[in-house]
Amino acid sequence: MKGTDMPIYLAIDLGGTKTAVSVGDGSGAILAGERMPTEAEKSPAVWRTRLDALIQETLRKAGVTLPQIKRVGLAVPGPMSVREGRVLAPPNMPAWRNVPVQAWVEELTGRPTSINNDANAAGLAEFLFGEFRGVPDLVYLTMSTGIGAGVISGGQLVQGTDDMGGEVGHMVLDPAGPPCPCGQRGCLEIFCGGRNLILAVQARLASSPSPLLVEESGGDAKDLTVSAIARAANRGDALATEFWQQFLDRLAQGVGIVVMTYNPRAIIMGTIAIHLGDLLLVPLRERLARYAWPQALRHLTIRPSALGTRIGDLGALAVAIAGESAARTKPHQENPS
Repeated sequence: MKGTDMPIYLAIDLGGTKTAVSVGDGSGAILAGERMPTEAEKSPAVWRTRLDALIQETLRKAGVTLPQIKRVGLAVPGPMSVREGRVLAPPNMPAWRNVPVQAWVEELTGRPTSINNDANAAGLAEFLFGEFRGVPDLVYLTMSTGIGAGVISGGQLVQGTDDMGGEVGHMVLDPAGPPCPCGQRGCLEIFCGGRNLILAVQARLASSPSPLLVEESGGDAKDLTVSAIARAANRGDALATEFWQQFLDRLAQGVGIVVMTYNPRAIIMGTIAIHLGDLLLVPLRERLARYAWPQALRHLTIRPSALGTRIGDLGALAVAIAGESAARTKPHQENPS
């Protein structure tokens, strides 16, 4: 085992595109990690078989055996059930319906396993390992294909009765807005989810050519990214500016609701904010005064996550650590997380 005297955990981050398995310790040090495509279009049973091999390879690489693993942490897409240990119906994983992933992992490893959704896992990672570690009131916002939140309030993860705490991507901002795959209209995610923004701009490009926007995409609109839209807007492109301004206004509206609901000390933002930095955060901060009281904004810091691409591994690790802590304090709790 690569030297550490701390408890050792196995962390599994299940995503629609890839699955990551890592071994880490209580300080947040990742000792070894392996990846594989999730192949979400296939039966989850196929994933289970491949996961077994990936776990064994990761343990071998870390020089660790299963009996040395204190607990397994499993971060999965929502909606999911902590109580049942199941992935219920992720929108981007249509073959995955009511899948008992926690029981599967426990059968494969023989180790106690804790599960939570990926946004909550990221919030726990920020609380345990991030720039604002130990700050009792913080929110992590996933800012990628979808939008979700891991909310720490009073030093505790906000789970919710049905594990829906932090599903801010599906707050309805405009009931007459565009339909969302979740079944509602005008959700924050339909306006500000990365994939939804890109699809909306690409649809308009078909009838409203924009050479500058295509240039920022590397010459092909099929390769359009949120960063390209932001850069083109910053250069004065009319089409990009229209969509980028709407994106910023709706994001400020959503973040304002989060601020007024939880009054956090810090809001930490994921992928899009990491890539764009001040190109996103400066205009977002300027707009927030329209949607939140000055008192709620006075001590608020908004930052891109310093954990960067490690957030998936560290999130699953944090789920394991939090689960172990819960097991110590509530030894009869079922499926602690």
